[in-house]
Amino acid sequence: MGRPSNVIRPMHIFVVATVLGVPLTTGDGALATVLLAGIVMDTATFAHPNATPRTLAVSAALVAAGAPLAEISRRLYRTKPDVQLRLFGRVLDRLQTSGGGLVVHSTLLAADIAETGALSAHSEGIIDLLSQSEAAEVALLFKEAAPDATRISVRTKPGGVDATILTGLFGGGGHARAAGASIAAAVAEARALVLPEAERLAAAVRR
Repeated sequence: MGRPSNVIRPMHIFVVATVLGVPLTTGDGALATVLLAGIVMDTATFAHPNATPRTLAVSAALVAAGAPLAEISRRLYRTKPDVQLRLFGRVLDRLQTSGGGLVVHSTLLAADIAETGALSAHSEGIIDLLSQSEAAEVALLFKEAAPDATRISVRTKPGGVDATILTGLFGGGGHARAAGASIAAAVAEARALVLPEAERLAAAVRR
């Protein structure tokens, strides 16, 4: 999910470690591995615009310090427990489009996690799967956080909608391509609030 811009990210920790003279090889490469895993998640395997030359240079330094990039990528994005696949299946079964196909969205309910035996962390990656829609400019996941609270995750295509503009309307933040927000409303109400704004922004995109 998109994270608020004030969250401490792996790049920040890398800078602090460098300034303090903490070796990246600390813990037989454990420090480098944790930091690189954070960068891989934050950039969606270097696919988001926040994968800058500096990000790549830092990642190269972490790999040189012992971080296993291929294994990190495999574990985060290409290895999933069966309960997580069942959870993904429920969300994909609810897949809908609006705005003439420019917005794709789905919902993750608290009951889905309980009934599949999944963990909340298993919902990571669902929004990135929705964002693979060929036609949609905006992908949205509405996640039930409580009966009267909904978390939204947003993904957008390069050159299109700035995801932070959409989430900013609801007090959220993140990156231009990946952002999120929390809304004090039930899922159905949150959808009614967010979808019209997403459709409006998506319709304004000119390619």
